[in-house]
Amino acid sequence: MEELTNEEIILSGLGQTGRSGFATRKAIKGEMGASRFRKHFLERAHQLPKPIQKSLVTGKAQISDAPYYSTAEIKGTRCELIRLSVSEEIGITNIDNGKLGKDRHLTLSGIRLLYDTSAVNGTFVNGFPADLLNGEWEMELNGKKVFEKQPIRRFFDGFYGYNTNKPFGLYVLNNPKTIEPQTPIEFNVDLPDDVNGFLKVFLEGTTVYGY
Repeated sequence: MEELTNEEIILSGLGQTGRSGFATRKAIKGEMGASRFRKHFLERAHQLPKPIQKSLVTGKAQISDAPYYSTAEIKGTRCELIRLSVSEEIGITNIDNGKLGKDRHLTLSGIRLLYDTSAVNGTFVNGFPADLLNGEWEMELNGKKVFEKQPIRRFFDGFYGYNTNKPFGLYVLNNPKTIEPQTPIEFNVDLPDDVNGFLKVFLEGTTVYGY
């Protein structure tokens, strides 16, 4: 993503409080130029720490697409995709020990789940077998469940006549989540019966990068 425009900075209410801040946050809902994920971030920009807000306003930071990912083998009826004990490894995960990096505030707008039949470093373009499709997933932030017993079907229905313009395996959140730096993240999948293969999850949204 490009840097915030002057209009977007005003709309986001960076550094503003009270009635004025409320007005600008309300105004952004009508912004026509921003993508859906970008809007999710702008609506929450006033919640960022003041130094980061200042860096955005002064051009010392920019917002950027932020697909964090993690890959794991399905073991029987369970797959623990994001764990605190797993270190960052290229191609496997860019989430180090289940936490985002220092100063990496993430507005989580979507989750994408992909499946590969044979390898942890595979292509992840395989369809979902029935026992995977009928499974459930959950996500915890700092030990608290923010998604519980969610159907895997949420990631799959786009190929069967509903929301077919979305990328395969993508679930767009109706209620985006803000994930602060160093917050422990866990993402698990539970299945009705054993499934062989591997899963890759993407946490998609917007973050801030400093210069």
